[in-house]
Amino acid sequence: MTPPDHACLLAVSEEQRAEVAADFVAVERDVVCFGFDLDWLRRRLAEDHRPPVEQAEHASPCGAVVTLWSTAHRLCLFDNDTLTGTRRAEVLAGHDGVVAAPALFDDGTLRITRVRDSLRFAGELDISNRHAMRVVRAAAPDAIDVGSLRFLDAGGAVALYAATHQRMRLLRPRLITKRVVELLDPRAERLVCVVTDHG
Repeated sequence: MTPPDHACLLAVSEEQRAEVAADFVAVERDVVCFGFDLDWLRRRLAEDHRPPVEQAEHASPCGAVVTLWSTAHRLCLFDNDTLTGTRRAEVLAGHDGVVAAPALFDDGTLRITRVRDSLRFAGELDISNRHAMRVVRAAAPDAIDVGSLRFLDAGGAVALYAATHQRMRLLRPRLITKRVVELLDPRAERLVCVVTDHG
């Protein structure tokens, strides 16, 4: 029997960590989660309509924020901002590989990724990161999955409205997102909220 693959992610944001962990849980079987602060993972699994994972009663064996352990693979999630150069080298040497999870935009508050012909927003869009809407303008997506967008203010909504070239479907909006969008664009001339069960 070969040992399990043991990969790591040096996460640049909680949203990146949540995205990679949720993808791992979606593919692997019998996942056990080693770590203590798992609210971010529970939240993302619920947003993606995935069942929760079993939680072990102790810390990650290699000092990661969280280790996801399945019958075939291990994935250790680290916070890149807390790693010194020496510790980063130790982490990389102690794992079989590194997971890459690039984003079109990630400022630690808002993460934008491409999903086929659409985009996905996770986190918070407000006036402070409205410049991220350049990504929307450049990508010209068919739709944006906003199920993991937990906050939207008027400045962010105006920037999103201005970035769209045509009518844009906003999939799985939360109530606050829907309300802000409908106040800005009450006739859904450009931003159309599409409430679905599973995105």
